[in-house]
Amino acid sequence: MDHHCPWVANCIGFYNYKYFLNMLFYASLSCLMIVVTSKKVALAVISQPSIEKGYLDYRAAYFMITAYLLACVFGLIITAFLTFHIWLIKNQYTTIEFCEKRGSDDQFKQKSPYNLGVLRNYQNILGSNPLYWWNPFYNDVARGKGLYFEIRDDLKDKMIDEFRQEQLQ
Repeated sequence: MDHHCPWVANCIGFYNYKYFLNMLFYASLSCLMIVVTSKKVALAVISQPSIEKGYLDYRAAYFMITAYLLACVFGLIITAFLTFHIWLIKNQYTTIEFCEKRGSDDQFKQKSPYNLGVLRNYQNILGSNPLYWWNPFYNDVARGKGLYFEIRDDLKDKMIDEFRQEQLQ
């Protein structure tokens, strides 16, 4: 499990993390499109000099400006959250690992034991083909049951050496 998301009322983990990222990406993109396409309308409403004369209803103006500001704020928050999750994938952390171990474990601060390099980290989460990364219907990631994960090569060698030393004793 990566984390429990109250906004989607579900735990985000091995089988649905890609779809969670897709949701964040498309929500961020939608807010950006709303902000960009309605900027002219918001500026026209703000600069309308004759609201008092009855040319524009103040309730409609209030609604338009409030909707525009909400889209700006929501888009900023969702984009920041998406950026944080992209950083987590780059460093191969889960949200829980980041929250629990960021202040306590010195080895974990240096590098995650599951960090296989940027490209392989993204492929482990989003799939092997980058053309399908943002398609919410294609998932070739679900190999295994999400209980065992590949670790870095330098740690594999260290673990093998420790195992051999134990066998020799």
